[in-house]
Amino acid sequence: MKVLRIAPAFFVVLVLFLPNQLCAQEEQQAVAPQLPGCSWNCYHVRLPYGLYVREVADGGSYVILEDGSVWEIRLPQRPVASAWHQGDFVVLTTIGAPVDNFEILLRRGDSDKAEARLAGRDHPPSTWNQE
Repeated sequence: MKVLRIAPAFFVVLVLFLPNQLCAQEEQQAVAPQLPGCSWNCYHVRLPYGLYVREVADGGSYVILEDGSVWEIRLPQRPVASAWHQGDFVVLTTIGAPVDNFEILLRRGDSDKAEARLAGRDHPPSTWNQE
């Protein structure tokens, strides 16, 4: 019986406060859209499927692709990248769990893979000493 007396008050509270919370959620979604089904690290960058290697610099430390993008290769994979040559085709994919901001995987064939991060355009950073 006491529950029936509280019901109208509960209804009034719902009517007054529920629309305000729904509006706040709509504004938040408009400010920060997320990918469907994504709950963590929710961003998306469209990468080209792949590009041809223009140059490998500094013993595999940097790979310059045909579009002029310069990719720094993570230290453990530099021996792999140093074997790449001008004209090799590499596929670019996003790494799900990047290490030290090396967020892109460059893959040549089935076995040659190197983690990379964008270092610039057209030429390696100025710290690179050309021989």
